[in-house]
Amino acid sequence: MAQKFEEAEKRVFDNVYVCRKCNAKNRTDNPEKTSCRKCGYSDLRKKNAQFAG
Repeated sequence: MAQKFEEAEKRVFDNVYVCRKCNAKNRTDNPEKTSCRKCGYSDLRKKNAQFAG
């Protein structure tokens, strides 16, 4: 099993949101006022930090 590094996890998961329509990754501080960079959809979700399977 790989080690977890605080800096790497922060870079990969901090302020990263995924569009609910086209699944594009968006980096933003305020997801409520931001729309998707690809399709313009305004509903973004936080990128999952855990593997669900």
